[in-house]
Amino acid sequence: MVCDGVCDMLCVLQSVYSSVQTLLSFSESVQYSDGRGAALLLDSDPTRLRNLVAGLVVCSEDTRVPRAASRAQLATLPEVLAFVLNHMKRKKKRNVLSFGYHYSNQRGDWDPFKFHGAVSQSAAFITGSELWAKINQRLGTEVTKYLLQECSVFVTAPPSCLVQFCGVPIYDLVPVRPWSGFFLTSGPPVTCGSSRRGGHKPRARNTSKKRKNEERQSGSTTCGPETKASKGRKTANTKKRQIDKVEEVAQDVESTRKRKRGGGDGEESEGTEDEGTEAKKKCIDVTENASSPPGEPPVETNGADSVQSEWVEPVTSGTAPKEGVSSWKPSDQPPPRPSHCSVRVLSMLYSGRGMKGFLLNRKIRGGVGGARRILGVELVRMIFLQGEACLSGAEPKPRKLPKRFFGMVPLFSRLLRQHRKCPYAHFLRKKCSGGEGMEDLSSLLVSHCSFYRVYLFVRECVRYVVPLELWGSEQNLLNFLSCVKHFLRLGKFERLSLAQVMWRMKVSDCSWTGHKKRHCPSEQRYREWILGQFLLWMLDSFVLGLVKAMFYVTESMGHKHALRFYRRDVWTKLQKLAFREHLSKGQLEALTPQQVALLPKTTVTSSIRFIPKTNGMRPITRLTGTGAALQQFQSSVRDLQNVLGVCVRERPSLLGSTVWGRQDIHRVLSSIAPQHTNMRHPLYFVKVDVNGAYDSLPHAKLLEVVEEVLGPVQDYCFSLRHYAKVWRDSTLGIRKQFCTKADTFESLNMKGFAVEEQNSGRLHNAILVERYSMEVTGVDVLQFFKQMLSSYVIQYDQKWFRQVRGVPQGSAVSTMLCNLCYGHMENSLLKNITEKGGCLMRLVDDFLLITPKLSKAVQFLKTLLAGVPDYGCELNPQKVAVNFPIRDELSLPEFTELPLQCLFPWCGLLIDTSSLDVYNDYSGYTGQSLRYSLTLGSSPSAAVFMRQKLLAILRLKCDSIFLDLRLNSVEAVYKNIYKILLLQALRFHVCVRSLPLGQDVRTNPRFFMKIIWSTAKTISRSITHANTVGTVDLVSPVLQYEAIELLCCLAFGVVLTHHSASYCCLLPQLQKRKRRRCSELRGLRLARVLQAATPRIPPDFSTIRT
Repeated sequence: MVCDGVCDMLCVLQSVYSSVQTLLSFSESVQYSDGRGAALLLDSDPTRLRNLVAGLVVCSEDTRVPRAASRAQLATLPEVLAFVLNHMKRKKKRNVLSFGYHYSNQRGDWDPFKFHGAVSQSAAFITGSELWAKINQRLGTEVTKYLLQECSVFVTAPPSCLVQFCGVPIYDLVPVRPWSGFFLTSGPPVTCGSSRRGGHKPRARNTSKKRKNEERQSGSTTCGPETKASKGRKTANTKKRQIDKVEEVAQDVESTRKRKRGGGDGEESEGTEDEGTEAKKKCIDVTENASSPPGEPPVETNGADSVQSEWVEPVTSGTAPKEGVSSWKPSDQPPPRPSHCSVRVLSMLYSGRGMKGFLLNRKIRGGVGGARRILGVELVRMIFLQGEACLSGAEPKPRKLPKRFFGMVPLFSRLLRQHRKCPYAHFLRKKCSGGEGMEDLSSLLVSHCSFYRVYLFVRECVRYVVPLELWGSEQNLLNFLSCVKHFLRLGKFERLSLAQVMWRMKVSDCSWTGHKKRHCPSEQRYREWILGQFLLWMLDSFVLGLVKAMFYVTESMGHKHALRFYRRDVWTKLQKLAFREHLSKGQLEALTPQQVALLPKTTVTSSIRFIPKTNGMRPITRLTGTGAALQQFQSSVRDLQNVLGVCVRERPSLLGSTVWGRQDIHRVLSSIAPQHTNMRHPLYFVKVDVNGAYDSLPHAKLLEVVEEVLGPVQDYCFSLRHYAKVWRDSTLGIRKQFCTKADTFESLNMKGFAVEEQNSGRLHNAILVERYSMEVTGVDVLQFFKQMLSSYVIQYDQKWFRQVRGVPQGSAVSTMLCNLCYGHMENSLLKNITEKGGCLMRLVDDFLLITPKLSKAVQFLKTLLAGVPDYGCELNPQKVAVNFPIRDELSLPEFTELPLQCLFPWCGLLIDTSSLDVYNDYSGYTGQSLRYSLTLGSSPSAAVFMRQKLLAILRLKCDSIFLDLRLNSVEAVYKNIYKILLLQALRFHVCVRSLPLGQDVRTNPRFFMKIIWSTAKTISRSITHANTVGTVDLVSPVLQYEAIELLCCLAFGVVLTHHSASYCCLLPQLQKRKRRRCSELRGLRLARVLQAATPRIPPDFSTIRT
C-alpha cells in the first residue's frame, strides 16, 4: 500500500488520469496468453523490493486491461530502456525518461538496443538497479516496455510527495489557465490575439471515443506487437465499419432534412454541401505564447533556488494525431462557444507601424500580374474561409465560393472602396490633436491621447468604412462600438471575449449571413458563427490594426496596467529625444560598419524600447532573434545567476545589507525591535536612492567583484537541477512551477532530493518531475561573464551600439550583479555604520539606515552624498529623506526633512520612527484607478475567476510584517487589518462592476456574500500564521475572529453603502452580521475595532479611484 501521507497527491493524479493504481495492482491485472497472472512478489523477497513495489504508482489514460503474449525476458533491462528511449526520440514523443537524452540515427553503427548519449538520473537509476531488473524479469519484457513507454509511473518520496520518472510530464496535462480559444470542432480550443490569423490548417475531428467504445467491448489492450494478419484484419474491419457509419450518417441527415423541410431544393442542397466543404478550411488558430521560442523554454531564476512559470510544449499523446477534417455545419459538431474566444489587449502594444502595414492596404502576392490589391472576394475568403493565408499567394487556386458567401462579396467590395476613400489622417487630426510644434521631452510626455479620444477616432473610421448593411441595424453598430470603447480602456494584460462582443447582437437583423428565408436552429447557430467571425475580424484586424497603425500604445511607470496612446509622429519625436539623452550618458558606444561586420555570427543582439515616466523615459532592452545562439546565451545567463546564488548562500556577507523583499525586511526589523523597546532612544532614519543604478555600474568594477566571488570556487563543479513542481492550491486548483536548484556537492537522485527538501521544510505535498540536470565549473561561468560584459550589442534605428557601462534591466542576472556590487561597496566604505546599534537595509538601490546615533546618520548621508564614482553610485537628491535637521553644508532644496517622530516612507512601507510599527504605504494608489491594478481576464466563469483572483491577491497583501504582534503594537495590527479589508472591499466593487454580460450581485447574492466571509477567514488564517511561535498561539488572547469579521463588515459596509442601489441585496446581511458581532464583543475589544475603523475612510484612501 502507498503511504498515507501522499493521499492528497493521489487525488491530484486521479483528477488528471483515468486509471491510477499501484504497481502490484497493475501486475495482477495483466493478462498473459497462458491465462496466468504475474507473480511480482514472492515470500522470499527482501524488504527493499517490497518497499519499492509498494511505493510505485502506475497511471494511464487507457482503462483497458493490458494483455501480453508472454512473460519471457527477451532483453535485459538496459536494452529495454535503450530501446524505449530510442523509440521515443525517433517518434518525437515526450517522456520524462527521455529528457536530456540526445539521439542521432545518422551514425552507421546505430543500434536500437544501445544508448547513444547521456541519460537522465532517473533512467540511469533504473538501468543500474537490481530491484528493477527483478521487476523486468517477473513482468516480462513486453509489459516492462509498455510500462515505461505508455504509462506514467510515480514513486513515493515520504512523507508527502511523489516523483514522476516516466511518462508524459504531468505538467503538460495541467492547463495553465482556463481555455480561452474559439473552436467549432472537437479538437482543442485555441486563443486569439497574439499572432496573425493565417495559414490555418483545419482541425481534425476526433473519433477516438467511438473507437474506444468499440475496443472496450473486448475489454483489453495489447502490450506487445501485433502480427501482420491481425493488422490486416483490423484495418479491413475498421474501413468497413467506417464506410457503414458514413452511409448511415448520410441517410440519417438526408431523412432529417426531408422531414424538417419537406424535401429540399436541389440547388440549396448543393450550396450547403459546398459551404461545408469550403468552410472546413477556416479556423482561427492564434497561439497564446507566440513569442516563446521552440524547444526547451527559458527559466528565469532568483538566487540559487529559482521558481517561475514558463511556456510548456503541447501535450503529445502516445498516438500520432489524426488527420482529416470535420464539417463546419453546426449540426455535425458541438455548438460554438464564443466565451472561449478572446482578443488580448497585449496584441496592440509597441507597434505604431503606419498605414502601410494595415491589413486592408496589404497586397496579394503571386499571379501573372504580380502583387495586386485585395478584392471583395479575397476579403470574404480571408474573414470566413482561409484567413490571411490567401495573401501570400502560396495557397492553391481556390474553389468557387459557396452561394451564401458569394452573396456577401458586393458588401465587402463596397467596404474596400470606402476604405480607399476614407480620410484617416483627417479623422486623426480632428479627434486626436496634440503634440504639434512641441520639441522638448517634458511637453511630449504629456501629449498622449486618452482612450476616449482614440475611441472617437475609431468610431469615425468604422462609420465611414463599414456599410450599415453589414451591421444590420443601428443598434448592432452601437453595441459593437460600445465593446470597442470598453476594449480600449482595458488594462495591459486583459482580454475581451467574443461572447461579450456578441452580447445583445441581433443576428436576425443581418440578412447577409444567410440566403434562406426560413431556417432551423442549426442554421441559426451557423449564422451566429458567421456574424461572430465578422465581429472578431472587425475587432482583431480592423480596429486593432487601425490603432496599431496610427498610435504607439505603451504602459507607463507608476500607473499600473493603464495604457497610454501616443500618436505615431509624437512617439517618433519622443523616442528620438529619449535615445539621444540615453546616449549622452556614456553608456553606449557606436559601432562602425567595419566593427559590425567583424562581430561573430553567434553574437546575441538586443532591441531597446522606452517606457514613459513622470519626468523622463526608462530604457528597457530585450534579447532578439531565434536559434541555438540565443538559447545558449540565455541558458548561460541562468547558469551564471544560479552559481552566484550558491556563492552568496554560502557567504551571505557578499551581499552586504541586501534584502530581497518584505520577508527579509521583517526579519531585520524584528531583530532590532526588542533592543529599541528596552532602551527607548530616539531613532534617526536616512533614506537614499541611487540614480540609474543598473545603467551606472562600471564594467571594470563589476568584473573585479565577480572575480572575487567566483575566485575561490573556480575549480568547483556546480550541479544544476531543473525540475517542475505540481501541487493543489485550495483556491486556484492544480498549479505548477518550474524550479532550479543549484548545489556544489554531487546531486542526489530525484527521490533523494525530494526527501531532503521535505526534511528541510522547503517542500511538502507536491509532485516533482525531473526535467534535466547539468554541471558547470566556476571557471566556465567566470569566462562567460567576461564574454557577456563585452558582448552587449544593441540595435536601434538601423544603427549598432555596444554597452560599455551598466547592465540591462531586463536581464535575469542584473539584480544579482547590482546587489553584489553595492554589497562590495558597503563592505569597503560602510562596514562600521551600525556598530552601535540600528540596522542598514538596501532593496537593490534603495538604502535605509536606522540608527540611535545622530553622528552615524550624518556620516552615512555625507558619504553617499559625495558619491562613489568607482561603483557608479550617485544619489538622486529628490529621493533623499531624513527625520532630523540637516546641517547647511549637507542641505539641498530637494531633500525631504520629516519630523523626528513620524511615519517614515521606504519601499512601500511606513515605519513609525518611535515604535517601529510598520504600516503599508497606500500613496502609490493616489489618483490611480484600482481597475488597472487588477487583471480580470476573460473567463467563461467570470464570478468564479473573480473569487479566485480576489483571494489570491488578499493572501499576497497579508504580509507577516503588518500582522506580527511581536513587531507591531495591537493598535497597529488592528489598523493594518482594517486598511487591508477596506482596499479589498474596493477591489470587490471594481470586480463586480467589470462582470460581463450584465451580471451583478443580484444574480446570486449568496455567492458574493461567501466571497466577503472568505475574505475574513483568509485574513484570520494569515494572522494566525504570522503570530504562531512553535505551538504557542499569540493571537487568540488579543485578536478574536469575531473582531476580524466585524472589521470586515465595517470595511465592506462603507464601500458598498456608497453604491447602495447596486448592493441592496448584500447590505442588510452585512448590517445583521455587524450588529451580532458588536453584541458579542463589547467593552475593550469593541473599542479596539471602532478605533481602527475611525475614520471610516482614511485620508490616504480618499483619492483612490474605482
